[in-house]
Amino acid sequence: MEQQTLQEEKKPKVYEEIFKYGLILGIVFFVFGLISLYLMQSSDSFLIMTIAYPVIFQLIIPLVFVIFLCISLRKQIGGYWTFKQALKSIFLVFFIGWLFSFGLNLAYTKLIDTSIMEKTQDHMKESFVAFMKKQSMEDEKIDKEVAKLDEQFAKQNEFSAKTAFRNITIAVSIIFVIALIFAAIFKRERPLRLEDFPTQA
Repeated sequence: MEQQTLQEEKKPKVYEEIFKYGLILGIVFFVFGLISLYLMQSSDSFLIMTIAYPVIFQLIIPLVFVIFLCISLRKQIGGYWTFKQALKSIFLVFFIGWLFSFGLNLAYTKLIDTSIMEKTQDHMKESFVAFMKKQSMEDEKIDKEVAKLDEQFAKQNEFSAKTAFRNITIAVSIIFVIALIFAAIFKRERPLRLEDFPTQA
């Protein structure tokens, strides 16, 4: 009875930690995503712009923070996680982080720097054309590829209830799969003790 009461008292603290770590992760996603966008605007290399910066600032650095947060969160809630507990906690941290980052990005691009996406996309298109010309590609093919790029940008810039719902659905699915992987990696079962075994009468 006392143990159950103790566990119930700890539950709100666990969710407080999950929410706190989710906010931290959201800020990390937002800040390094923003850094990546500004660096992309100043890069003259299409490959560096589209591969190097996104991989470094939107994958590797956030991944390091995610690993640190998972280890730290596990430590904060007692050092042990079953797979189910780890999955639930990590999924909530990731989802809160993504949601907070999405909100910050939306506020920044709609209220603070409304032209950042347009500038980045225009510069990316210019670099893309220069890259294809270096490959001695025909003008007709370049025009087709640029049209495809414009179509992709148009879809990215489109914002409606339908696209928002679709993006959230996709994000939740991806987050759940990633949480499954991290839960399998960071689960830590409580070791069995002698007193856990039933004693013979």
